[in-house]
Amino acid sequence: MTLFLILLGILGVGLGLLRPRFGGLGGWVWLLGAGLEALDKGPLQTPAQVALALGGGFLALRGAGLALRPRLFPLGRYLFLLGLVLAFFALRVLPHPGGDLPLWLTFFHAGAFLVAYLALGVGVGAGVLAWLQDRRLRRDPARALLAPPLWSLRRLERGYTRLGYLALSLGLGSGMAWASWYFGAPLALDPKEVAVALAWGLFSLALLAEAPGLRAGLGALGYLALLFALLLAPLLGSRHPSGLFFLSL
Repeated sequence: MTLFLILLGILGVGLGLLRPRFGGLGGWVWLLGAGLEALDKGPLQTPAQVALALGGGFLALRGAGLALRPRLFPLGRYLFLLGLVLAFFALRVLPHPGGDLPLWLTFFHAGAFLVAYLALGVGVGAGVLAWLQDRRLRRDPARALLAPPLWSLRRLERGYTRLGYLALSLGLGSGMAWASWYFGAPLALDPKEVAVALAWGLFSLALLAEAPGLRAGLGALGYLALLFALLLAPLLGSRHPSGLFFLSL
């Protein structure tokens, strides 16, 4: 039950990056998970319980309040990101019963990454084009009139990157739950897991970056890490059971 609440809270806090109200709901879900852990094992007896209480009770709920203030919105978003890190840590230390992976989690995990690859592909591409267009406007405004409007590229970058980041967060969280069931430990120095975690970190920094060039660069590096996880990690002996079928022929 606690595992389900962690994943549900990740969904809420991830949506909080777009709508702060959902981030607060996600925080309350994490607090509920911490309460269930406290009833089962005693208050403040497990690291997962502490992480959920801190991530939900302070970071997510406080972030939801700050995100409603225009000038403090970046700080609220930063607290949401810290809350997500603590939620992933709770998945890391939470004991799991083992056994076969539930079918619903398999589809959820694969669907989240499918959305992430598609949305981030559009968002990162638009971000790079927007950065190039911004440079062109500064150097040669007349020539830049033939290129796509900058505001359209910014809108595509912002919307698709946020959607892709949310899907990536859900895919990473469900993947850690997957690894807990399948291998007995949600984190390991596996090429695929390391690459996806690196991509998540790069996109987290990209969401916080203000400079267009830095944001585009971090996004491009993050997407390259995702492509590495999809195409090259299976060739390096990844333990992940979902390697591409044609790479094993």
